[in-house]
Amino acid sequence: MPGVVMDNANVGGARWEPEVNNFNYGSQSQFVNAGETGNASNSKKNESSHINGTFEPADKLNPNSDTSMVDAMMLAMPPELAHITQGFFPFTKLVNRSVQQCWNDLSDLVTELAEVQVPSFQGSATPSIPINGKSPGCQSPENVHKKLRILEFAHGKRADFIKLLVLSQWSRQAADVSKLIDIQGFVRSRHQAYAGALQWLGDMKRDLVRAQIANPDLKTALEVLSKGKMVAMPNLGYKPPKPLTTKSTLKKLQKLNRIIGVRLALHDQFPYPFQTYRIHDGRVTFHVAGEFELDLSVGQENQSSQFFFVNIRLLFFPSSPVPKGWVLNELDMKVNDVLREKGLFGCFGFLHNLVLTNKIQALYKQAANLARGPWSDVLRAELLHRTLVVQYWASKPGPKSWIEIGIRSGCRADGRTSSREQGIPHLGLRWMLDGQEVNSGDVLFDTAHLSMECILRSVIALHICRILLSAYSKLSKSLLFSSAELFLQIQLSMTEPGNCGLNVQLTPSRGLRVSVEPMSGACILSTTANALERPESERNSDKASDDEIVSRVSRLRCMAAIEEIESNMKMLGFETINPRGLRLDVRKIFPPNVLRFSLFWHNIWGRNWILAATSSMDSDNWWLVQFREAFPSRPDSRTGFTVDAGASLSPIVRSQIISSTFQPARQPLNYASFADLGHCLTGILAVYANACYLADIQSIAFYPSLQRLQIESSFQVPDMFIRYEPANLPSALRLALPAGLKGNSFMKETIRLTFYGIDAQTGAAIMVAYGNLRIPVKALDALIPKCDDRSLTFQRTGGGFALRLLSPPGHSVIIDLIITLQRLECVLSIAESIQQKKMAVESFSLSQVVFAYSPERGLSAAVHIEYFGALQNESVDPAGLALRNEPLFHARLSISFDHGSPHRRIQESLMAILNNESGDAGFDSAVEVLSLTHPLLRALDRITANPSLRGQLRTQVTVRNATSFQIRYPTYRSRFHLTTGQYLDRVTWILKDASGVQDDANRTEIAARLQNGLYNSKGDGWRGLGNGVAAEVDKMENLLSALDKCFEGVPGAPAATAVGDQEENGKSPGKMQAGTTKDNQPSTDSDLRGLNVPTTEGSRREPGISNGVGTISIE
Repeated sequence: MPGVVMDNANVGGARWEPEVNNFNYGSQSQFVNAGETGNASNSKKNESSHINGTFEPADKLNPNSDTSMVDAMMLAMPPELAHITQGFFPFTKLVNRSVQQCWNDLSDLVTELAEVQVPSFQGSATPSIPINGKSPGCQSPENVHKKLRILEFAHGKRADFIKLLVLSQWSRQAADVSKLIDIQGFVRSRHQAYAGALQWLGDMKRDLVRAQIANPDLKTALEVLSKGKMVAMPNLGYKPPKPLTTKSTLKKLQKLNRIIGVRLALHDQFPYPFQTYRIHDGRVTFHVAGEFELDLSVGQENQSSQFFFVNIRLLFFPSSPVPKGWVLNELDMKVNDVLREKGLFGCFGFLHNLVLTNKIQALYKQAANLARGPWSDVLRAELLHRTLVVQYWASKPGPKSWIEIGIRSGCRADGRTSSREQGIPHLGLRWMLDGQEVNSGDVLFDTAHLSMECILRSVIALHICRILLSAYSKLSKSLLFSSAELFLQIQLSMTEPGNCGLNVQLTPSRGLRVSVEPMSGACILSTTANALERPESERNSDKASDDEIVSRVSRLRCMAAIEEIESNMKMLGFETINPRGLRLDVRKIFPPNVLRFSLFWHNIWGRNWILAATSSMDSDNWWLVQFREAFPSRPDSRTGFTVDAGASLSPIVRSQIISSTFQPARQPLNYASFADLGHCLTGILAVYANACYLADIQSIAFYPSLQRLQIESSFQVPDMFIRYEPANLPSALRLALPAGLKGNSFMKETIRLTFYGIDAQTGAAIMVAYGNLRIPVKALDALIPKCDDRSLTFQRTGGGFALRLLSPPGHSVIIDLIITLQRLECVLSIAESIQQKKMAVESFSLSQVVFAYSPERGLSAAVHIEYFGALQNESVDPAGLALRNEPLFHARLSISFDHGSPHRRIQESLMAILNNESGDAGFDSAVEVLSLTHPLLRALDRITANPSLRGQLRTQVTVRNATSFQIRYPTYRSRFHLTTGQYLDRVTWILKDASGVQDDANRTEIAARLQNGLYNSKGDGWRGLGNGVAAEVDKMENLLSALDKCFEGVPGAPAATAVGDQEENGKSPGKMQAGTTKDNQPSTDSDLRGLNVPTTEGSRREPGISNGVGTISIE
């Protein structure tokens, strides 16, 4: 009995040790230690003698013995018990081993916990509330798991050392326990000696039987030896049969055939499986398919005599013939006994059950060989009575699966049997799949050719088919596969599990094959290497359920799709954004079925837009995510994006799906297709940003709506249609135009805004707005080639036009579009007014219109349209547009003329007319003034001309406004006012003398010439009015020529008088600005002739003279 002995234990006295001389009862005890042997003299001295059954010491038999009294006392004592120490070991050894085992387990625990990755603990923005005065610390699942493992290790080792403490306390009494062990050993030795004595007596009694000798029969022996026979033995009188000849043998066999045939046909009843038989060679052979062939014969002609067993052959495979010898003899006797008692029915039942049992045994041997061979650790076989249980995929966790092969009774569930089978037992197979019985009708179970491996392969193939079919049905419900966007195919086999597989198309360029390993039941995923390079924590190869397959396939498909997109987006210049750098849970934006996502940004995009690619089993989607504010400008090298160290990211304004697929289904995957993808993504961002701006304005209708704005199936950027109604525009977006340009809209309501591409130089998105004119402008076809505006073009036929707008992707062009459309209407309004005045438009753009107002003389003018207001679209808050009542943008018109145009004198006045807010002014008035003043200004240029550039200018002209002039003859101290007025219901020029009353003789002569030559006279196109002259518009040159002739030949006034006249008008001779007109336009030398210093706007006007077109009364 093993035990534990404390080192140097002396509890209850000194430790007991056996003496050198041990006293034994008779022979040496088997419990005496090998080292404790006595010497020969002492052993002789201690021997005892048995005389007449009494025990006497040896010294008493020898009277001459000189043994001392002490020796006599020792002989009187019983022998000392043998001390047992086998199996004892020191307690220190147990303690050392326990400590070493604790250290090894602790090292393994430390190694195991080091492999668990715990996420770094970062304090959240909101500090956690202490519990019992202590911070909860990191509560991640990995950290909690580590703490539980340490706690379990500490509890386990504590229990082990408590056991050591108990053993330590118990081993302190080891001396007493050792004595008890010695006593038990002595008792066992006495019991064994008693049992040995009984056994010896029994053997001796049995052996003595063989030693007995019978009394000899000498009389019979002498008779046999002398006569060779014994008269007392009777003679039975048997005669040996005659040997059979071949002919007689044949007759007997034929007779037996007839007897057997008649019995089977008329008299005997036999079971249904014995219906197939043949009679030959004096026997009948019953053929039971797949089981055996039985040869029987008869011994008598009596129809009630029994059949006798001749031979049996097994028909199933694998099987061996019945060995000859005692096995065949025993079978012969048993079959004959059954035939005698139960007939053919009993014989079939006996042999049928025997064959069924043999088949089960054969299958069990095959299963055992498989479990010891290639199917080790994954197959378990057990034979329970006559039922074989084979469990496959034994190492797979979860519910178990097995097959049961046993004997079925052949009866139905209701107890009835068919007329043919009659309740015949047969081999049956029961299939338990994951602990539940399923139909086993499709299992390949051939009872004639027994193969446990074929049965297992068939069962496993059906099991795999069920798993793959379930996974296939679940995957096919996903939108990607149900819409045939991705390929999904299943291959099934009822007999070969290796031929079962599920082919899944992860992406247009990647595929996956899902199969199940037949022996272990592990799920096998075969695809490209990078899609399967995942941490082992994401794998569980022992599970092969349909849910696990669907889950793993879903994760791998989404991983492959996102990895493929990331690699190609980097080639397009997109930067991948780490979601952690955004400091925002972006996953909340997407639906719950999204398994993987990735964020991108391009350096030409607005900094408040992010592109997201999400992948799920329903679709692969592109998302546009808009943030309320732009990202900070300090880059973060880890994420490739910008993260502000001091501020968190702004909240998300909106997010929208822009495409339900990463790539067109029928487009080849190459670099060109991904370049088109980058172009399309930038385009949809440009269109979507404009749609968002319109949605925020809420007063301009557009189509499609923001929710339906997505990339088309062919990956074309969709167009956006805007309803342009100037009357319904917000007040802030209406362009403030001069009063004369306001009129009906020239455009139809629908404007189509489309993305045209990216400008290579600036990286801005090119947006083109297409529209149609409501009423085509006359002669517009001839002006199309002359349009010098690169951002505007017209159709050669029809009223279509296109506007080109530039804006960074992600920024809106709506403000530019609306203002540009109004600018175009302004230009068209000016062009229409020019054409209505029978003038020719030479060229036009969005900023000016050049037209010819005197084609015969080659004179043209350019109307410039200047705009001012908000500088950028982004500076205009769309939400605040409805609150503004004043327009943000204003237009101002200006006009310019060629170098030699006479209208440069009135350029500033014409600009005032163009921008006048009154209803009687505007561009039409300015064009009328051009026609009205053209002959006059041409005549003024003639009379003020000084070709020689020498001498003093005789005539000076001061422009008060476009229809009011002052003509001065400084040498003659004469002034004339020239204005427009009504005469005989026609617009005429009215000339009136404004010199006043003077006593100079020259002045009197000039007044007489004027009175006789002009005021009281008439000429070609002009007529005197007594105190003035009225001239037709186109005849002003004649009037001014007549006026100029009135001063010819008249001597001039003294110089002082002339100078004083100049000072009277507020200018000194040295400061006269003869080189500029009132319009402050630079003039050439020819323009200096006849020019006077311009008067101010507030100068005194003569009574009865109008500054504009109106009726003037002449007194």
